[in-house]
Amino acid sequence: MATVIGPHQGEPAMIEAAEWAERLDDDPSDATRVRFEDWRAHAGHEAAFAAVAEARTMSAALADHPEMLALRHAAVARIALAREPRRAAPWMLAAAACAAVVAPIAWLRLADDTTTTGQAAQIAEAPVYRTATGQRLMVTLTDGSRLTLDTDSRVRIAYSDAERRLVLERGQALFEVAKHQRRPFVVTAGSQSVTAHGTAFDIRLDPGAVRVALVEGLVSVASKGGHAKPVAMVPDDVLTASAGGVSLRHVPGIALALSSWSEGRLVFEDTTLRHAVAEMNRYGTPRIALADTQAGDVRISGSFRTGEIQPFLDALQMGFPVTVARSADGITIATKK
Repeated sequence: MATVIGPHQGEPAMIEAAEWAERLDDDPSDATRVRFEDWRAHAGHEAAFAAVAEARTMSAALADHPEMLALRHAAVARIALAREPRRAAPWMLAAAACAAVVAPIAWLRLADDTTTTGQAAQIAEAPVYRTATGQRLMVTLTDGSRLTLDTDSRVRIAYSDAERRLVLERGQALFEVAKHQRRPFVVTAGSQSVTAHGTAFDIRLDPGAVRVALVEGLVSVASKGGHAKPVAMVPDDVLTASAGGVSLRHVPGIALALSSWSEGRLVFEDTTLRHAVAEMNRYGTPRIALADTQAGDVRISGSFRTGEIQPFLDALQMGFPVTVARSADGITIATKK
């Protein structure tokens, strides 16, 4: 069940926890994490941060629910009115932030009392984070690790006392793993299981294939049910596993390019137009189609915003031997005659 914090329970620690949650989002550097660990080692701080992190992740999933929004706004308003304006110190801003993220916990408690489906409780007990087409979601997990979901993706969180396990059920995600934890951080995607050792890595699950790109740190990748030795990866290694086997390649800079979607960009380096169009189509409509094989074989390079099709089309028309035509059915790219 979710942790429920009363109006005054652990208030100073909760305020500090809310500050740390924001700080880790803004500056996830090693120096910041060292200071965070010093703070979290004190009595009561671990539970406070866990409650705040839980509330923040729940608020991402339930952000648009009217009751939750009302609770959050009311909590912030009470804090804002509790002191004269001249006494509004930084701690009050932190308190407002704390109230804003704890409000979803209060909403969850109300939902448990009023719903017969138990849906909110199930979210807290077995959280699943998902994105729709064109969306991107960043979640700070209870251990300080960060999870970023790409368009049309779903990740299930299954933390236990023994390990921190996540399951990528669809799409693509970037995992930035807190380095201090004794429990292993394990991500399962299709037939592959990735064990991290304080690191950042990107996993993409396609029909019939899994791709792992290591941004920093170290990971080992093992096939489920297989007897092969786990593959140890170093930064800029890319592992691809399919029915045909497992391949590993190392290309300087490739991991940042493959995970650039997490910052809202798609980077193509000598990529076929066929592949680039497939990537652009993942982020929404109108759909782009290729009229002929020759157009798909054109190789392009460039950096484009996810979901912004027009700059992509403009670049194609200006610099490549293709034409672009619009219709009610979408966009068609053909070889220039």
